[in-house]
Amino acid sequence: MLRVARQESRGIQHLESTGLYLLMLLGLGIWLWQNTLRAREHALRAAREACQSRQLQLLDGTVTLQRITLRRPTNRLVTLQRTFQFAYSEDGLSRQTGFVITCGNHVTHVGL
Repeated sequence: MLRVARQESRGIQHLESTGLYLLMLLGLGIWLWQNTLRAREHALRAAREACQSRQLQLLDGTVTLQRITLRRPTNRLVTLQRTFQFAYSEDGLSRQTGFVITCGNHVTHVGL
């Protein structure tokens, strides 16, 4: 009977730790989603500014996430680098692709 009680206790502890891991994983997923939305806002602002400064038209009014990688900038901790793409046009007829690279929530490159 003591052996059964110990096995049940281990089973309950296993379920509790599994639930804790799932909760942590869910929290990490929510953080990643919110952080990516924030980086996307910065990328969209940078794309708009780049197009306006060169008198180009930002098409679709949005940026799309193309890639997420881990990067270690000089003297900093590992951070997420995201590459966003956007479409722009010089004359409203042709469609060209630009990109914005963010490291963390800071825009590091804009390419047209």
